[in-house]
Amino acid sequence: MTYFSFSEKIKLVYLAFTYYIRHIKQNITLFHILRWRKAKSLPNAVIHQPDDFHISDPTIAEDIYDGHISLAGLSFNIGANSPFSVVPPNQDWYDELISFGWLRHFKALESPIALLQAKALFIDWLYNQYFHSRTNWRASVTAKRLIALLSYHSILIDEGGEISSHTYFKTIDQHIQILIRTYKNAKHSQDKLDVAIALCFAQNCLDKAYSDRYIDNHFEAMLATQLNEQILPDGGHISRNPDTLLEIMLDLIPLKTSYTAQKLPVPVALQNAIDRIIPVLHFLCHPDGNFIQFNGAGPTDWAAFLSVFDAEGEGFNPPTQAPHSGYYRLYAPNLQVTIDAGAMPEAQFSTNAHAGPLAIEIFISGYRMVVNCGAAPKYDYNWFTTTRSTAAHSTLCVDNESTAIIKLPNWLSNLIGNQIFHGHTKMPVTIGKTTSGPQVTASHNGYVRAFGLIHKRQITLSEDGDLITGLDDLEPATPNAKPSEHKLPFDIRFHLHPDVMTQSSRDGHSILITLPNQETWQFVSTFASFRLEDSIYLGEGHEKKKTSQIVISGEVEDYAEVKWQFRKI
Repeated sequence: MTYFSFSEKIKLVYLAFTYYIRHIKQNITLFHILRWRKAKSLPNAVIHQPDDFHISDPTIAEDIYDGHISLAGLSFNIGANSPFSVVPPNQDWYDELISFGWLRHFKALESPIALLQAKALFIDWLYNQYFHSRTNWRASVTAKRLIALLSYHSILIDEGGEISSHTYFKTIDQHIQILIRTYKNAKHSQDKLDVAIALCFAQNCLDKAYSDRYIDNHFEAMLATQLNEQILPDGGHISRNPDTLLEIMLDLIPLKTSYTAQKLPVPVALQNAIDRIIPVLHFLCHPDGNFIQFNGAGPTDWAAFLSVFDAEGEGFNPPTQAPHSGYYRLYAPNLQVTIDAGAMPEAQFSTNAHAGPLAIEIFISGYRMVVNCGAAPKYDYNWFTTTRSTAAHSTLCVDNESTAIIKLPNWLSNLIGNQIFHGHTKMPVTIGKTTSGPQVTASHNGYVRAFGLIHKRQITLSEDGDLITGLDDLEPATPNAKPSEHKLPFDIRFHLHPDVMTQSSRDGHSILITLPNQETWQFVSTFASFRLEDSIYLGEGHEKKKTSQIVISGEVEDYAEVKWQFRKI
């Protein structure tokens, strides 16, 4: 079992202490900006209203008016209360509430009553007793709220009401001042990119007399630094999460538009990032438009995905591999096999990552057959942790242990987030053609620390796409290593999509898999001990759909080899 040594525990305590100090600095910043600082000057106008590529739904605004607020996949009835005064159902819901992205739904409704409701909600937040709380001003939330307030300023300002230009622009100035200081104090993380994007929006969208005051802050240089550090050469994000990449693009494209609208040169780093991201976003999707279910990817926002491609996708072709992101794909007629052969992201970028090295997904004839379990929302913590485990992926799992530490003590995760420790590193990957067809060979060292074992996986497709052959090896990490004192159990799992039907053969030596188009495949293995078990799939909304998984079970002492096949019949 993976564990922390005494020296590592000391390092974790020190890490928690540094995060605690950051929280104290943030509280001091908030006190200074929100309660004590007197701004010498405020913006005078929003000279460009940012575009919003998130999809608007007027019915959501109508539901909010009726007291039913649907955020983060959860509808919560607040009745006649202010949403900022009730106890929120979970943190994700509250974060979306105070990010104010829902203003787009009120704008789309185009109703005078709806606009009055939007103003009333903004006033509720401004004068709420928790306005000064650090929870309201965390970096990413503050950045997204600043962009939303700039995007929908026209429906918020009411010179004859409580939201005068002075009140609105004072709030905008507070956001900018807090974000400038947050960027300086924040640890290297995705938050720094969110902050840099928001500050560039402010610089482009506010009147020149105000924005010129912040030229010395080098917002564009901050953006370039974060894009160069976080966007990989193949266009993936350093977190290796497809959802994160799409969310970043929904901000980068409007930011680019804000430059062109003001007839300003688009920063080279911004254009290069967009050009790299668009093709790999396409690669990270199955042909049916849904993201591969790796490293925290959840249900695909297909409408947002299309809006990104409508804006920037023309002329870009998806790559056949994404090696920097760690995703590789084999192709055959009507068949795709994707394998995760990348490393665990750096700890500060791993808060949504999964411990599923060498997991695969199989897409056949327009349908997903083999999948991973998907991602549960953070507020559903038990399922969130379960879906991050190695057993929730279509890969090999030793002794029912994950390849990394994914569950921390509550006091620690509350300070540093749901970071993963002792994750695997990337090892050499070979991909090419054999006499049988395309083949990929990869391995990972996630079980070296706990069991001294390397997991190696080789997958080969037939040229006609009718056969998938896999070979899983467990071997000692050190040559001539002393064999284990006892045999370790292992399982190789293949989680199946809920739309496929399964049936064990009468002789018990194979499993039949029928796709929705009635195409039938047969699973066989050199190991006699394989079976069907229940599984759960969360790749389509937050609903937990019952499904099945094929499980091959065996034991390893110092070496084990398992061969398996999916055959079209």
